[in-house]
Amino acid sequence: MDEDENVDLFSDEEDDLEESIIYRTYRMDFQNKRIIGMVDGLEAAGQNMFKALQTRRYAYEIYDDQYGSDIMNKLGNLDLSPGYLEADIPAMVSDTFLNMEEILEIDDLQFEILDADSIYVSFAAVTIFGGTIVEGDINDG
Repeated sequence: MDEDENVDLFSDEEDDLEESIIYRTYRMDFQNKRIIGMVDGLEAAGQNMFKALQTRRYAYEIYDDQYGSDIMNKLGNLDLSPGYLEADIPAMVSDTFLNMEEILEIDDLQFEILDADSIYVSFAAVTIFGGTIVEGDINDG
């Protein structure tokens, strides 16, 4: 076996490992703020994305400084113009997922600022488990 074959074999093993990842977590009922069973794969990835957007970055010691979103840190800031917020929201949404290895791409981001502490977001996401739509109200509640 020559050196090129070894490299190819290693890549195949790595690809197989990525496909066999089991991504399982608690199913969250965001509306009633409770846990209702378990969820895995694509549904877990979508839920994790929504949870990260819903979590104010730097606000909770349980999370490192890379987890969460800056949206709520800026949304209620009266010093920022609506135009600035509208221009910055796509970058803040993308930044939320920079350290989430299971998220490959987000596309077709749509949002509407509902009030000083609430925003509706919707986007298509490509994950290692497939594609999904993530949408809902992100609020400071």
